[in-house]
Amino acid sequence: MGMIVPSLAQWLETSGVLDASGIFVTGTDTGVGKTHVGVLLIHTLRVLGRTVIPRKPVESGWLEDSGATDAAQLAQAAGVTLDSRVCPYHFRAALAPPRAADQEGQTLRIRELAATCPVRWEKGQFLHVEGAGGFYSPIAHDGLNADLAQILGLPVVLVAEDKLGCINQVLLTAEAIRQRQLRLAGVILNVRTPPMEGMDNLSDLQKYLQEPVVRFPFDSSHFG
Repeated sequence: MGMIVPSLAQWLETSGVLDASGIFVTGTDTGVGKTHVGVLLIHTLRVLGRTVIPRKPVESGWLEDSGATDAAQLAQAAGVTLDSRVCPYHFRAALAPPRAADQEGQTLRIRELAATCPVRWEKGQFLHVEGAGGFYSPIAHDGLNADLAQILGLPVVLVAEDKLGCINQVLLTAEAIRQRQLRLAGVILNVRTPPMEGMDNLSDLQKYLQEPVVRFPFDSSHFG
């Protein structure tokens, strides 16, 4: 039986993330709200006294207004300037990163993406790494998000859109994370539309997962 976590701060503590030195944020799919959730996590971590080091190793669909990019949102939440350390590889085409890189004559390698993340940082600092797409989505010419996560070895936070069908996606991805010998810290359900009547993915997932699951937002006023 899973644990009921009533707030994001409590979820961070229950999941063990507060005791970790960083996390790798992945999704069940692209467009599930990893960055939105990441911003909330970073804000909460900072309130709890952590200095966050944001990393988005690669981003495709890069906008002319870089301030509107995912990397910029993570940097702003962390209180740092968006620069090449935060997101060293970015491409215009809104495609999987290796496809987007192809269009600009570049090649992405997993080891190069991993090297964009620090290997040592001071006590009190927290490394927040966001992948691109889902856990098994291609992120480089020679590997998947799963491969990058495995090299980094950080606890994994799984984000899913709270919608019909997400239980299957969450459980499959959770199993894939474990098969890579990585620790699944927990699951965050991102509520993007009012839930269907009778649907309760939070309660259902708590029956199948030992890791803590939380839904964000936490109350119906989000739809008011």
